[in-house]
Amino acid sequence: MIKTPRDVRAELALAEQRRRERRTAAEADHLERTRHSVVVHGHELGFVRPTAETEARLRPDPIVRLVANETLTREQGRAAVEIREIYERVAAGLLARAGDPTSRAKGGRPQMPERIAVLHAQRYLPWAHYLGGRDADAASLRAARPARMGRCPQALTVAIDVVIESRSLAQCDRERRWRNGTAAKLLAYALALYAEFAGWESNPAAIASFEAWWGNRRLAG
Repeated sequence: MIKTPRDVRAELALAEQRRRERRTAAEADHLERTRHSVVVHGHELGFVRPTAETEARLRPDPIVRLVANETLTREQGRAAVEIREIYERVAAGLLARAGDPTSRAKGGRPQMPERIAVLHAQRYLPWAHYLGGRDADAASLRAARPARMGRCPQALTVAIDVVIESRSLAQCDRERRWRNGTAAKLLAYALALYAEFAGWESNPAAIASFEAWWGNRRLAG
């Protein structure tokens, strides 16, 4: 699948938005960490908490925990790892291209390893477009999966929040005022769909069951 200029612009805008969010969070974290300290001769004295990055490194990967407690299957965990790798490599390439005026002027594509480019085109984009309900891909997806036009952008958002941003399922539920483990269901669905696209796992009954449940939920809402 060939990326359109709109795809590139959307990914670049999302990467820039995430970068700004991380910078704002880092600034707020610095103020919170150092509010009980004082700098004397270049040395920070008093109580200083670890940085958010250090605390994140000390926390276990949420995907590992979700596979361990069987919220996700091993194949869904594998899907999460691949999604994260593709997302981070593509975002890095887009940001590098944004900082290179020559590359922008030539209209070149972001630089990334060939393997990542193939996975991005053949797995990530079809998966993201399916969940997001992109009309441009509806015909091909309908031909391959006539009974399962998911159209669930919320599942894509939760997958990005948990897989990329390392947010907990509880945070996702709380921020959206969801109940009964809705975020866990959306995440499992999104990753099951990716695993199916990749050919690692095939569970059409579970996917169809979720899509029926989600469709009824939307109608009831």
